[in-house]
Amino acid sequence: MITYLKLLTTTMYDGVGGVRDHIIKLKHYFNKANEMKVELSEKFLKWLMLKSLPTSFAAVKLTYNALKEEWTLEELISMVVQHKVSLKKNETQSFALVTGQVSNMKKKPPHKNFGGSK
Repeated sequence: MITYLKLLTTTMYDGVGGVRDHIIKLKHYFNKANEMKVELSEKFLKWLMLKSLPTSFAAVKLTYNALKEEWTLEELISMVVQHKVSLKKNETQSFALVTGQVSNMKKKPPHKNFGGSK
């Protein structure tokens, strides 16, 4: 029981695997702890899930906390996964922009001395 509680409260998403898999792993630890007669609420599980995410998920955390109605667990998973997809898309676009700028910089002629020599 203590092992599952410790895993539940200390497991953090490192960005390496899928965020859905991370959340499912936390839900597994939560279910195991509840099977051992530890009464944890789903609200607590959602809080732990959000807490386990890195700062790149701050927008999801703020949105969840600002809403008056609570998301279901499935809605929370869906929002987190959508945010992860959005982050990946933005990273790809940023990389393309940066690499495009680097290749354009290579094509530019060297700067001329605008002041000239007098």
